[in-house]
Amino acid sequence: MRFFKTLITSCILFLQSCEQLEQSTETEDQNNTTVEDNNENISLKKPEEPSKKELPEAKKPEPVEKKVMPKDLAKVKVPSTPEKAKFTPDLLSAVKNWNLIPKSVFPLANVTIKKDVQFTAYSSSGQALGSSLLPAGKEVFAIGHKGSLLAVSPSKNGSMRGTIAMDSTDFKDGVAYLFEMRKRQRIAYAERKANKTNPALSKTSSPSKTKSVPKAKPSTPLFEDLPSPGDYGHGKFCICSDCRTKRLAQTGSIK
Repeated sequence: MRFFKTLITSCILFLQSCEQLEQSTETEDQNNTTVEDNNENISLKKPEEPSKKELPEAKKPEPVEKKVMPKDLAKVKVPSTPEKAKFTPDLLSAVKNWNLIPKSVFPLANVTIKKDVQFTAYSSSGQALGSSLLPAGKEVFAIGHKGSLLAVSPSKNGSMRGTIAMDSTDFKDGVAYLFEMRKRQRIAYAERKANKTNPALSKTSSPSKTKSVPKAKPSTPLFEDLPSPGDYGHGKFCICSDCRTKRLAQTGSIK
């Protein structure tokens, strides 16, 4: 009886051990399968390469602006602004408010007429020989005046004469221009004379300080040897430093 109980108990224990062995085997197989699958998945996945479109484009270097240093600014010449001779009290006093203009002003060249002028040629006896019309915009010589009327001629020594109102020409501007140029010429002459007399004065004197310089009295006539007016960028009668320098270079006259 005991033998049978012992045998039955041994059979039950043997069956239990077999089941446990099968379960552990299955668990190991499952684990091995999972590891192999993971390894396969890892091997199949390739590292993703960045898309060419996503790559940032290389930026071109921006041009570097050249900074202007203070020393360079000193080299840059600022163009002068147009400057026209004014009708100063000295000028109006010299021409008696345009009523009595000195004879030394005439003949005055480069006078532009703003209206047509009829010119008549006369013989030595005063007989009219012929006439011609000069259109507005032409330049003539002012050879004299009577009140507000100018006597004009197409040439300096020609026999043709005509008259035109002074305000219908640029005669006044021309006289103001030459008056200012003569004034500057006299100041420059006085400065040169003073510098020759006292060389130390040339080191301390400044061209802008002209009030203390005495005016000289050159022996030349009023408007003789002065540069003729001409348009050098700012108009015929401009007296700015740029126009005076260009006028000097072209005519060789004093600026």
